[in-house]
Amino acid sequence: MAKKENKNKDTKKIEGKNSINSIINRQKRQNGFLESLEGGVSILKASKAAGIDYKTIWNWRKEDEEFSDKVIAILDSRIMIVEDALFLNAAKGNLGAQIFYLINRSRGRWKNKEEKDISLKVKGGLTFNEFQNIKEMTKDEREQYIKKLYEIYGSEDNKPTDKDQGKDKE
Repeated sequence: MAKKENKNKDTKKIEGKNSINSIINRQKRQNGFLESLEGGVSILKASKAAGIDYKTIWNWRKEDEEFSDKVIAILDSRIMIVEDALFLNAAKGNLGAQIFYLINRSRGRWKNKEEKDISLKVKGGLTFNEFQNIKEMTKDEREQYIKKLYEIYGSEDNKPTDKDQGKDKE
């Protein structure tokens, strides 16, 4: 019986060492991947360079928040490098960089948008813009609008109602 107990203790020691070695090996592999990623390659190329299957990287990211945060931090640092370069180019007078920067950083003041007056006829004789305005109205606003239309154009027999909105009439 004593031999069996010693054997169980030895097995547990070996299993414990294997678990520790497995964790250390995983951390080394992750660090190798992160170093490759920091070098500026894609996640796929970094995983190949580290000898790790691409799916393993995604599994590690799902189960290890700290590892995932490191990957995100590396990718974010790349964005910051490009943002800094964009700003420097804009400051040096690069018109394209200036326009891109202003449109994307000061949306309230700078827009890359042309407003065009569309004069399409929609069923019932409305223009596209009139249709869009009616579509965006609340029920009460639509009722008031219909009432005004009735006062201008209609008789009691031709009076449009809110129920008529959205119905196809041909």
